[in-house]
Amino acid sequence: MTVFTMSGIKAYDIKARKKVLMKNPQPYLMRNGSWALKGTSAETGIKLFKIVGRAKPSIIQSRSEVFKNIFTSRQCECEKLC
Repeated sequence: MTVFTMSGIKAYDIKARKKVLMKNPQPYLMRNGSWALKGTSAETGIKLFKIVGRAKPSIIQSRSEVFKNIFTSRQCECEKLC
């Protein structure tokens, strides 16, 4: 099992022509039995795909990312995300 952190996954962005951070990576099993990560580019917003091998990847969020997600996804009285 391969362990990745949410803040450390980089993949090649064709539009930006460089490696960028991947937002919201999800494990994906390909037809040949290999695992990959699917996500979106932090810079351009296009879909990214990174092949990681035969072992299933597990994605771990750091404590700061968990708390950031908890406190930034609250809805206020005006029904907007604040």
